[in-house]
Amino acid sequence: MVTRTLVVAAGIVLAVTLAVPAGADPVAPAPAASGGSNYDFYYLDGCYRQPYQVTAAFDKAPTIIAYQLAGMKRAGQNRLSIGVYHHHGADDGTAMDSTGGHLAPRGQENLAGLLADIKQAGFAEVTVVVHPSDGNNPRTWSSWQDSMYEENWQLIQSLHPIIAAAGLPFHLDLGGELTASTDESLVLRYDQQLWQAYTAKFGRTDTVGFSVNGTDPGQVLNVGKMYGSTQPSMMDIHIYGDEYSQFVYNDDRLRQQGFTSQPLIIGEAYYNDKEAASGFAQATRKTGRQIYYLTQWPKTRAGDTECARVDVAPPTNYAEYAAAGF
Repeated sequence: MVTRTLVVAAGIVLAVTLAVPAGADPVAPAPAASGGSNYDFYYLDGCYRQPYQVTAAFDKAPTIIAYQLAGMKRAGQNRLSIGVYHHHGADDGTAMDSTGGHLAPRGQENLAGLLADIKQAGFAEVTVVVHPSDGNNPRTWSSWQDSMYEENWQLIQSLHPIIAAAGLPFHLDLGGELTASTDESLVLRYDQQLWQAYTAKFGRTDTVGFSVNGTDPGQVLNVGKMYGSTQPSMMDIHIYGDEYSQFVYNDDRLRQQGFTSQPLIIGEAYYNDKEAASGFAQATRKTGRQIYYLTQWPKTRAGDTECARVDVAPPTNYAEYAAAGF
């Protein structure tokens, strides 16, 4: 079977013929706007990023952040992912205090202000990624911590109206790479319980569920256990290295569990990377699975042995992904 889709590259809409393998779902039309970046840090002091997280420190650098947003938009980016890092304790520059199940007024105002600036800059969509940190992260638990679960769930409930009030199309990631992996029974319980609570209150159209670390083969194998019969309408996978094979592997495992039609957001990938762009383009043609959009992470492949997690701030250049149709 062959289907035609529209790809936006460097501002030009191209009709591309994609071969769809037998039994695969047709590739849906690509979105009318490109992807973009994970915009989490506005500055690096060498490799040190702790006090420069855009949500937590928005009020300290609103002019710089507005300038950087404008630069990313001019560079052809149209979607962003932003993080809300939180823990039960004092703000540390990146993780905000979620004690009591809500951010302090400053944190709430910072999130609202950042979203307003993203909308003002002309971005089409945003993913807000919740990052429970330290003791709020169920991967740190040796036994079930009901108070921490409740704090995290109350926080998500308090964030939802702030995000919705921005008037910007959004998806909420309930836990960055928090899909349970092999032998993570507490994380799986956490995911199942939070997914059931979230969908009962808010439905499933504005969430990707929990993003998947696509380079951990154990995570994708638990997706069916995590969501049961209430599948997210869209899913978010992070892939670094051997992008073609990793995408095909994850697509195959999703299909085996009955996840056949959901478009994928590539929520994280190497920064402005030609090899990654080519691998993803080939993989979506092979599998027939639409990549709805891609948001690069501010980490270069070449710098993999230097700064451990982030080596670019701000993540302005998107040329390689734009050239490949993302």
